[in-house]
Amino acid sequence: MKTSFWLGSVFFATCLFESGAAWASCSIHNDTGWSFVVTSGNTSNQSVGAHTQTSIADGKIIGKSKEGKTISGFCKNGDKLEITNDHGVPVLAPK
Repeated sequence: MKTSFWLGSVFFATCLFESGAAWASCSIHNDTGWSFVVTSGNTSNQSVGAHTQTSIADGKIIGKSKEGKTISGFCKNGDKLEITNDHGVPVLAPK
């Protein structure tokens, strides 16, 4: 009985941990005319289109547009970020 309870608890904890990692994300609003391909956390090739709101994986952020514009930063699960245009330079900042 104790072994079954222990194994069930380990299984439950593992499911919670893995599902939490899969759902971890940041909200990002792109207020510019550039679209970015973003790598964040362990996820690459995430699209953040021009003038859109989307979610990306949490972690270190590196993004590049086809025009050669770049963004970088970091977000934690639940953070809200915004990309703005500062005189032709994209800026990633907390919203």
